[in-house]
Amino acid sequence: MNSKDTLETQSRLDRVTDSIVVGQTIPEPEAQRTAAPIGDEWGGRGREAVMRIPVSVQIVIGSVRMPISKIVGLTRGSIIPLDRKVGDLVDVVVNDRIVARGEVIALDEGAEQFAIAVREVISASEP
Repeated sequence: MNSKDTLETQSRLDRVTDSIVVGQTIPEPEAQRTAAPIGDEWGGRGREAVMRIPVSVQIVIGSVRMPISKIVGLTRGSIIPLDRKVGDLVDVVVNDRIVARGEVIALDEGAEQFAIAVREVISASEP
């Protein structure tokens, strides 16, 4: 960002601040005034459409901080100790936020496929 852009941005911020202090409202852009709510726009199916959006889900069994010097020295058979103990619950992370904790289970007797049995759901207000 060059100094001209910085001055223009600061000028806009000053105008917004003045409007807030004086009690004036800042007009909405035309696109925001005419946009229909998602449910109306999609014929009442907005919630269903949103519920089908894929998100990234990760199961975190543990973590560790280590210097790059140790990472580049890793070889086949290297052991990396984690911050969890055997039997501890694993974190279920959705889009970089822990939403639940669960237990790793085997789905079949041959233990060819694993799953997570959710044991605790994290509320939105918890960190």
